[in-house]
Amino acid sequence: MTKAEFVKQADALCAERQEEWKAALASYNQEVQERNATNKLQVQEEIATGLLEKEMIPAVSKQLEAMEALPAPEGGEEQVSKMIDTLSKELEKVEGEKNPVYGLAKSHNFEKFEEEAKKYGLNCSFG
Repeated sequence: MTKAEFVKQADALCAERQEEWKAALASYNQEVQERNATNKLQVQEEIATGLLEKEMIPAVSKQLEAMEALPAPEGGEEQVSKMIDTLSKELEKVEGEKNPVYGLAKSHNFEKFEEEAKKYGLNCSFG
């Protein structure tokens, strides 16, 4: 696989995860409206926690597994391995948080992966 092919496929995996996150956010907003929870922070957190655990975190796991399955381009094995390892470690941090909403909301959680991905030519944002 060439670097361009790897980047194209990895970006597609990232875009897929981003779409899943957008759908989860839309579900969150809809459920907040349906449950009349606009001013009920505890209910909002309950809704968000459910979506994070059932949709958002699994979407990152799916992205990670698919990226691990991609063959690294010749000469880029070390960079790709490091990038995937970083994503794995950052996902573990989020999963290890007592409060998954707080864990995923921390802006720095996937920052290192984003930096490494960008250096390699990917356009993979978690923001």
